Amino acid sequence: MSDNEDLFSYSAPDDGSGDDSLDLNSFSTNATDLARKKRARKANGKKRIITIVLTVFLVGVITVSIAIGAFLLYAFTVVDGNMEGALDDLDLKYTTIIYYKDSNGEWAEYQRLHGEFNRIWVDYDRNAAQSGDENYTGIPERLVNAFVAIEDKRFREHDGVDWRRTVSAFLNLLRGSKEYGGSTITQQLVKNITSDDDKTVSRKLQEIMRARYLEGHYSKDTILECYLNTVYLGHSVYGVGVAANYYFGKDVKDLDIAECAALAAITKNPSSYTPENDSEKSKTRRITTLNEMLEQGYINNEEYDAAKAELEQLKVVSSLEAVRETSVNNYYVDALIVQVTKDLAKKYNMDMSEAAKNFYEGGYKIYSTVNPTVQAAVDKVYGDAGTYGTINKKTGAQIQGAITVMDYEGHVVGLAGGIGEKTVNLGISGFNRATDAQRQPGSTIKPLAVYAPAIESGLINYSTVLEDKKLEYKIGGKVWSPKNYGNADYGFQTVEYALQESINRIPVQLVEKLTPQVCFDFLTNKLGITTLDPQSDIAYAPMALGGTTTGLSTLQSAAAYAIFGNGGYYYEPTFYYSVRDQKDNEILKYNTRPTVAISEGTAVIMNKLLQNVVENGTGKLVKGAVPGMKLFGKTGTASDANDIWFSGGSPYYVASAWCGYDVLTGLTDTGLAKTMWKNVMSAAHSGLPVKEFKESDYVERRYYCKETGLLATEACTDVRIGWYKKRDLPGVCATHEGTILDSPDVAEKKES
Repeated sequence: MSDNEDLFSYSAPDDGSGDDSLDLNSFSTNATDLARKKRARKANGKKRIITIVLTVFLVGVITVSIAIGAFLLYAFTVVDGNMEGALDDLDLKYTTIIYYKDSNGEWAEYQRLHGEFNRIWVDYDRNAAQSGDENYTGIPERLVNAFVAIEDKRFREHDGVDWRRTVSAFLNLLRGSKEYGGSTITQQLVKNITSDDDKTVSRKLQEIMRARYLEGHYSKDTILECYLNTVYLGHSVYGVGVAANYYFGKDVKDLDIAECAALAAITKNPSSYTPENDSEKSKTRRITTLNEMLEQGYINNEEYDAAKAELEQLKVVSSLEAVRETSVNNYYVDALIVQVTKDLAKKYNMDMSEAAKNFYEGGYKIYSTVNPTVQAAVDKVYGDAGTYGTINKKTGAQIQGAITVMDYEGHVVGLAGGIGEKTVNLGISGFNRATDAQRQPGSTIKPLAVYAPAIESGLINYSTVLEDKKLEYKIGGKVWSPKNYGNADYGFQTVEYALQESINRIPVQLVEKLTPQVCFDFLTNKLGITTLDPQSDIAYAPMALGGTTTGLSTLQSAAAYAIFGNGGYYYEPTFYYSVRDQKDNEILKYNTRPTVAISEGTAVIMNKLLQNVVENGTGKLVKGAVPGMKLFGKTGTASDANDIWFSGGSPYYVASAWCGYDVLTGLTDTGLAKTMWKNVMSAAHSGLPVKEFKESDYVERRYYCKETGLLATEACTDVRIGWYKKRDLPGVCATHEGTILDSPDVAEKKES
């Protein structure tokens, strides 16, 4: 058979019958079997698919379970969630506050100072907040509710982690989203106090474990208190205390519902949602916060409507003045910063840069000596360069000046370190002329180095007559001959007149008798003056006429002159009473114990002599600066009028003013220091009741003869009043023999 035949031929199955015909019944049965088998194969296929799916699912479940188990094992055994003591002693950066004593003797805020973090701690006592206690000054419950409503509605129920939000956050993280949220208030607190905000899985795990740790060791109220004091709220403001001040000019306890909602709304995006931002997005966020407060039952419908209406026209302050800050400190604050920083460095054995950082971040409470009225007077006068800023015609330089105003116990109440608008902060290394400039004191040194120690030693009294005569001294191979102003010759004059007219040659003679060493020692040992040069200033000219190598600052001068108004006590000048830390522990305190510089009798006699300078002498320009009150003082002019001074006081304050050019060029207006002193003191005493200097039981008023300086008789032709120590009265005038005059007190009684 051919191949084609074989290919197309058909042979029926041989059943042994020999019949080659087709069996239809058998074919039908075979078809049915095939269909059954096909259905079976299909059913088996479905079962195999289900089995595979179930297997994959179970493998997935097992894998996820293993993964979760591994995750939990890792989280609970490897991830460090320990935060032991974290909230017991928070190591945060706080704002330092300067306080002053107001007219009622109460401490009030003067200024705040801070570094990067502007934060003031405010307590939270839930019971007091909910009770409506009028004396409660902490965080109000409505503010707590606002933050909980918008930031963490399940805060009171969870254990530090809201797992529903956390799972969603992880999914967002895995998808690469930068805004995955999910942090509870407790988790946010962890970030606030650790400053760890890396967007990584390991960091998130650690945050979760730390949050659980905090919840297991601290109460919900403590966590809320810490959170609300550490949360960032824009404009370098941290915590609700400063935020309430800055945005609304209020204490946190006084915030209403709308203001609370506005603060809570900030946290999602502090750069976009601050209350002064009027964008629709920002407004919507505030309304959303209010809606959440209503839905969660923190406020009722009436409160909601009122708050929503207020949010439409929210009164926002948003100013540095509201938080008692200023971009440029006055000279007093600059000096205070330096003193406290130095004292912190000494106490804690720090260098100045470290102490300065500590000052701005330590949250100190500084109880300062500043008197805002006095400082305002100082700022006004010394800030006026147009009136007082004389320009040197030759060099074009502006005259400079400084003043220090103190009370009689060493407390600096006002200070300026320059003339003209202050535009920069001096920091710890800047030059403050009031505290740092060492200028020749001129004749202001005479009461300090000469007349006071001479009276104290009994060398002279109020009316001792001395001769103004030509003097010559050989110094360093040269002859030095002191001269009076204008080369005047005064002849025989009393101490009162010599000081009144600032005669030069008489104090030189007194220094010769006392010795320059005694005068120098008095200044350095009794009056705290540390800037004199022992190599060159122990000499006649420096001690008698103020021609020192370096000189004095106005701070030193004012502290020294205070002995003439307080009975002879020297107080080291200070800018603060005390300094307390964040926990209200006193860490620095001013030593209020003075030293006796001169006796009370000498102090009163010097006070009377210097009153005469103002009444009749070189200081007459300041007369009447404080109506109804006596003033004492002394002028000073250094060589070539490079330095001009006036130092003196009232019954309230002592002040020392200096004027001069930073580079020595000479002055033309020798009355400028007196004018500025007068204008400052006049304003500083505004509204103060009339006051008298204290008298002394050791001092007696007596008539004296101007010609002889001795106690006057009825025959004396020129009689004046002087003050003398009762145990050291001068003799009776023998030139004019007669009956000794009674004391002025007795005479006044007789006349009356």
